[in-house]
Amino acid sequence: MFCIAAFIVLLFMAAISARYRKYLAKAWNCTFRRITFRPCDTTFKQDMKDHMLAPLAARRPGLVKPASIGLEVVAVLIILTTIWSGYEVVKSGVNLYVYGTCNKQDSASCSLGAEACSIPDQTPGFGDSLAAWDVVGAFGNEFASLGETFSAIPSRMQNWDATAYLPADATYLNPYDASKKTALEVVDPGCTYCSQLFQNIEEAGFGDTQNLSYIAYPIQSATGYKFPNSLMITEQLEALRLNRLEGATTPVDWQILKRIYADKNDAGVAWQAAINGMKPADASALIQGWELEFGLTQAQVDHVAEVAASDQVTQVIAANKKTVEESIHTVKIPTIIFDGRRHDGLVSVGDLG
Repeated sequence: MFCIAAFIVLLFMAAISARYRKYLAKAWNCTFRRITFRPCDTTFKQDMKDHMLAPLAARRPGLVKPASIGLEVVAVLIILTTIWSGYEVVKSGVNLYVYGTCNKQDSASCSLGAEACSIPDQTPGFGDSLAAWDVVGAFGNEFASLGETFSAIPSRMQNWDATAYLPADATYLNPYDASKKTALEVVDPGCTYCSQLFQNIEEAGFGDTQNLSYIAYPIQSATGYKFPNSLMITEQLEALRLNRLEGATTPVDWQILKRIYADKNDAGVAWQAAINGMKPADASALIQGWELEFGLTQAQVDHVAEVAASDQVTQVIAANKKTVEESIHTVKIPTIIFDGRRHDGLVSVGDLG
């Protein structure tokens, strides 16, 4: 163990100073023999220990033996740390390739990925499991997560067809045109980055070149939902899709999304931010007021509210959730599929263009 640890340390030190390079070759020879289950044929280990412990031996001879044991312990820790660091680098790199984030459990914490609202993984993390003395669960969950990531690698290389993931009652930002390609975004009504993506879509004229549809996906948290009114708005959107207003150039559900994502209230506050801070009853009344403004009658608004609270809408949302998590395999909101690719997180105006 000591030889291997010394090689790891000397590898970095030799890159900084040439004085350590003469030890590196000996360290490698010893390490190679150890990892091939052969004893070292050099005195490298003893030479290094003598060199490190010589000052202590001159002053406190009685501490040499404990210090020697301490060096062995440190050597083991160096090796374990190196192995774990290498594992984390590989895991982060694969996650970044597959999901666009180096951390599946909290994609927003990865500065290398696009900005997004994270879909939290409810599975206890490695550290959390160890803290709960669940060693088997810690390693089991860790390797199960890595296996899931590796199994999703083919999906990253596939040709993504947005039409394969469209919800049953899909609506489009602009009137459907069979001559155009179809794009699909996965959004949470309360997610700031979904608002920014919609504004980028408007600026790029993306909706004019693509048949743009969406799946509303309210992000769950350990205590409910990340944004308190997202589920209620999603229920309203799905109910409006099931009860479309005849003659509307832009579907009412899209008009509501546009207002949430792009408009401000009389106080100059973005509607999305205002709604995220509202009580559910106030937010619901606001959405119903918009429905009246966009052309529904009071009777239609009341019917939409009934449908929004029905088992039918609950099943639609559950089906969409399954599509997002098991078919699209995203851990970031927003996600948008177009031109044969799945784009995780916020997409710039230039990339949309």
